[in-house]
Amino acid sequence: MVIVYESKTGFTRRYADMLSAKTGIKAYPTKEISNVDKNEEIIFMGWMMAGKVQGLKKVRNLNIKAVCATGTARCAEPSTEAVIERNRIDNLPFFYLRGGCLPLKQLKGMDKFILSLFVKMLKRRKDKDEETIEAIDHIENGFDGVKEENLQPVLEWLKTES
Repeated sequence: MVIVYESKTGFTRRYADMLSAKTGIKAYPTKEISNVDKNEEIIFMGWMMAGKVQGLKKVRNLNIKAVCATGTARCAEPSTEAVIERNRIDNLPFFYLRGGCLPLKQLKGMDKFILSLFVKMLKRRKDKDEETIEAIDHIENGFDGVKEENLQPVLEWLKTES
């Protein structure tokens, strides 16, 4: 078994590295997918954008055994069920890992543009709940939610696989 991951800002890579260190399972970024045998079982880790697990399409032809998605929100958005459906992973174990985001001022290009629009939309909401206020703060100021204990469900699942 190997870990294959797609990381843009480093949060997903950190989870892949942590899981690798805890289990001894080698981790490869998707750009090194040629190092992975097509029959090798993989745990795929990718970051989420609009409910889509980024990089998953790159590994569809491999032997995926579980999918882990990282995001800034407290839980998978719009919901775990929606993420599973949107990504066609209903036959696989799915784990959501709270990751993080860089401060808006550190982003560039389309990422900065899209998140700027998203923050404006959130700020216009009349009835902002705690999660909306938190989302605005995380996007504007950055957030790091990567914690070793977030991997616990993945580690428990791995115990049942060996």
